Amino acid sequence: MPSLAKKNGKSQTLFARKKGRSIITPDDKRVVTSLDRRMTVEKGVVDELLLVCGVIGTTTNEGDSLIPVKECLNWLQDLQRALRRDDDLYRPISLLIGKWKVVEQKLLPLVVTCRYDSPIVLTIVKILVILTKPLAENTKRAGRMIIDTSSKSNRSVVQEQIKLRENALEQAQLLMEYKRIFSHHPSHHRQETEGSGLLSIFVSLLAEPLSRVGASRTDEDHLTIELVLHLFRNLLSAEPLLNTSTDTLRQSNQLHQELITLFEKELVLEILLVVGQELELRENSQYNLLLMELLHHLLKSQDPIAVSRSNHDAWPRTSSKASTTSKSSRLASKLKLEKSSRRELVGVRHGHFGGTWMNQLNDGKTQYVTAGASSAHKERLEVNMRRNRKAEPFVGSGKHLLAHSAELVTDDGPTSRRANVTLHNFCLRFVEDCYGPVMKSLKNEFRRDSVRLEVGDKVIFFRLIWFFCQWSRMSRRNKSIGQLIFTMDVFTFNLVLNATDTFYQHKKHAGLAQAVALYSEMMLLLYAMQKSDDITENDIALGLLNRLYFVNEPLDRLPKLLSRWTPGTNTREYLCDLCELCHVSLKLLEGSSGDDSDDKHQSKASSLNNNVRKMKTAAKEFDAKSYFCRKIVSNQLVTMYAHLLGQYKLNSATVNNHVVAMFTRLSRAEIASPDIQDPDSPINMLGLRQVTYEPILFNIHVFLVVEKILNDCTIQNMKQYSPLVNFCSSHMYNFLSAAQKNPMAYVECLFRHLAPNRFCESFVNSYVSEELRMVAEREILLDQNRRETLLGDGGNGDFDQDEEVEFTGESLEQIREKSLGLSDSEAEEEPLNTVLLDCAKEETNIESQGKRGICSVTINPHTNTKTKKGKVR
Repeated sequence: MPSLAKKNGKSQTLFARKKGRSIITPDDKRVVTSLDRRMTVEKGVVDELLLVCGVIGTTTNEGDSLIPVKECLNWLQDLQRALRRDDDLYRPISLLIGKWKVVEQKLLPLVVTCRYDSPIVLTIVKILVILTKPLAENTKRAGRMIIDTSSKSNRSVVQEQIKLRENALEQAQLLMEYKRIFSHHPSHHRQETEGSGLLSIFVSLLAEPLSRVGASRTDEDHLTIELVLHLFRNLLSAEPLLNTSTDTLRQSNQLHQELITLFEKELVLEILLVVGQELELRENSQYNLLLMELLHHLLKSQDPIAVSRSNHDAWPRTSSKASTTSKSSRLASKLKLEKSSRRELVGVRHGHFGGTWMNQLNDGKTQYVTAGASSAHKERLEVNMRRNRKAEPFVGSGKHLLAHSAELVTDDGPTSRRANVTLHNFCLRFVEDCYGPVMKSLKNEFRRDSVRLEVGDKVIFFRLIWFFCQWSRMSRRNKSIGQLIFTMDVFTFNLVLNATDTFYQHKKHAGLAQAVALYSEMMLLLYAMQKSDDITENDIALGLLNRLYFVNEPLDRLPKLLSRWTPGTNTREYLCDLCELCHVSLKLLEGSSGDDSDDKHQSKASSLNNNVRKMKTAAKEFDAKSYFCRKIVSNQLVTMYAHLLGQYKLNSATVNNHVVAMFTRLSRAEIASPDIQDPDSPINMLGLRQVTYEPILFNIHVFLVVEKILNDCTIQNMKQYSPLVNFCSSHMYNFLSAAQKNPMAYVECLFRHLAPNRFCESFVNSYVSEELRMVAEREILLDQNRRETLLGDGGNGDFDQDEEVEFTGESLEQIREKSLGLSDSEAEEEPLNTVLLDCAKEETNIESQGKRGICSVTINPHTNTKTKKGKVR
């Protein structure tokens, strides 16, 4: 039989070669690669783990608790040593422990039973920290890797990629399972008093180490504090590696919110507040970055506005009737929108009959088409149509913040409401007591460029400041910013603004979006400080504005951020933050330049008074209008705001109002104004008119959005959209009025103009150039000199139209040459020899023909008017 098999195998190999196919290794001769060895556990280690996990404790007769054996601590230390030898990327031993359910069946019951045995509990904490350690970066990339099985790549490479991906997903799933085990542990639900569950046992380990201060705190105390805090960090950081469905994301968020509520119940948040208050002490300074990670994972999936609003409808709710009324009103508004959208079919011919139409297809089948089938088919085609990446102005996963999005009808469950209330109470205490010490300690790390800093720590630091600033701005009752002033300094502004350049150069769009969001919040706080009643906050705001805008080398990055935006690169939230940043920056500059009020109080130090006086003088001398015209206005700005306005239904009312405010500011900003003339002097019909930036709004991108808004019947009667509808109506009226004066407007709206100032001037003045205008002014001056010479009385320039003029026989051309003192050669070179004089006309007739500059000029001495005819070169 073996020889026959060998013979058959050889014949099959020869047959495969004849057919041109590759030879596949038989299953009984599977090749074991180095990756397989790293992903598997040796048999000796497996036997050791079985022995350890089987003898660390015995179950009681009731089966609800686990009694440790005599050598339990030694067995746990053996398990800890085995886990330390585990591979950091693939973790085969940790996966094996997870399959055996050692944590929920052995380790956690031992913690509950031996809660007063600190060595055993501390050893179990060390094991849990290793088992719940976050995934490595390479493992995360392997889990998100897209495997192309249709390509002609090597089959072994594809199999290896599949193994890596499955291993990463298995690790992430195991971490989520550990998080669920801790959140749903029975000890947290059958207790009657706070602080008696499983997590409270770990919290109790910190009581004695944190009570020691100064030199009395030993290395063992530091190790205990770091271990427990790392365990809490690992539980909070667990999340799905792939959000394959909305149910997965919803379940993950719900589990995270349950853990947040549990942390408050088990006094974990109290420990964070205690550590944060004393972070400036020398013995606690080493926990600053770990505390930053804990806060980041605690707040990363929360909206600061939703947290701040939970103060008004805390759980449990006191007025169920009011909440039901508000929810019913929101549902009624949504139903009203749907009903009004269905009314659009009324305008369709025969649409109000409400019947169906039978269509006979080519294949003999019959199709019934309803009145709304055409619109639904169009929407389906728009969704399924594959578009170019650059055709889509925004990218992103679709997550919307409440600050930038319209109010949606969402039914937040009790878990979400409880978590928001918990975080709101935590933020109240943290901002009041811990914000200053924590932020000063973290700024020192960034100022020294500490070796303890990792790659993503800067973005985490930015997000923490952004969260607390926005939460405080939306929830505080008084106008004082409190401890938030610790991050309102030149160093923080420098750190944020330099980070925008770094993230843009390295194409880190997520980091850039977070930096711009923080920049916007800091400018909003700066505006609040400028309008505050506290003189100290006013002086600090003035100093920061001086460093940002008024010095020779300002820190301002707003013009660069506006010019760097490109469609299809950033999210809609990024553009909303940029729009808000531009709006508040212009308000700050206008408020600082127009503030002529005296000091409310006199400072004690004269040097401080001198510095404040210099900064106020620089603020008054700063030209905000010139800054807006030179650095902000561009066609790029108009296109960017038009894309944002196209999402008017998704935008919040504040974002839409900011867009309308910018467009209104452009339409009112004067580039040039006509000179004030003497009422006795002749009127120059080719003179300069009042010019604004409104012509650059006559753009095809803006018109498409305006047309969409004006034809949307669902928003016409809604109060939040009334400023938007009014602006669109007035904008179209202004365009049609301008098109009547200049028909070239229909062509100009199709192109982008690189020089907005020059285009607006030429558009408003009907393309009358400066040279043509100078020629017209010169002719007016010559006409005045000629009249004074010919018709003057005694050289005083007075003229009486009823007085008779003496005729000398000379032509008007000769008289003009004598009055100007021109020689014969100069008269021949004078370009005015093409001017035709017609003294019989009674009115002025000035005709301009486009950019060629062809016009006619006729001088009438009786009406003091003229008309020019000829070509200007």
